[in-house]
Amino acid sequence: MTIDPILSLVLACCGLFMAGLFLGRWMQPTPKPGADPEEPVDDAGLFCGWDGLSVDERRQRLALYQRRVRARIAEQERAWLQARLREYAKG
Repeated sequence: MTIDPILSLVLACCGLFMAGLFLGRWMQPTPKPGADPEEPVDDAGLFCGWDGLSVDERRQRLALYQRRVRARIAEQERAWLQARLREYAKG
């Protein structure tokens, strides 16, 4: 007889938990289809509102930041190589 109330309580808690998950997903704002992930112009803009972002959005912004850093490094290396080539061509 004591198992029935305990089992009912566990099922009710699981149901409330699942309802909370469903409502959390349903209430979450959906990304705009025309929204560009590269919308922030500077790197500091990528990290604005970081705490309010989902895990997937954080990963996307970190990947974007990583691509920007790699592009900057490649540009710096390209400029360095061109300067070195000019030095060798001169003398």
